[in-house]
Amino acid sequence: MGKSRNKKYCGSNLYSIVERLREQTKDSSRNKQFFNFTDPVALRALRIHRHLRALEEEILDSTTKRTITICFDPRSGRIVLNIRNDEIHCSRVAYLTQEEYTFLRRNRDIARKLRKCGALLNVA
Repeated sequence: MGKSRNKKYCGSNLYSIVERLREQTKDSSRNKQFFNFTDPVALRALRIHRHLRALEEEILDSTTKRTITICFDPRSGRIVLNIRNDEIHCSRVAYLTQEEYTFLRRNRDIARKLRKCGALLNVA
């Protein structure tokens, strides 16, 4: 059973794997999932999932001391998410694909926060 599931899972599209990871509950056992991450595509999907989760936490934790801007970089074809923290004078810049940006916006709280700061207006 494990081998056939592993082949099916690892042969999937990168973003369909990311979507499955994002739909999982936090209670999912890492040991049960270990066999899924032997494929390089699945490992990349796991890194993308963790990156998006970290961005979500930072966006949700943002206060008036943080400024969020989003723009499109035509040279790379990516969406640039910039979270500026004026309190400690630093920025976090993330270059996202359209799919990754869509995953972020699926979270209603994230979409609301981005809309509030006007960040959704600059990107298609």
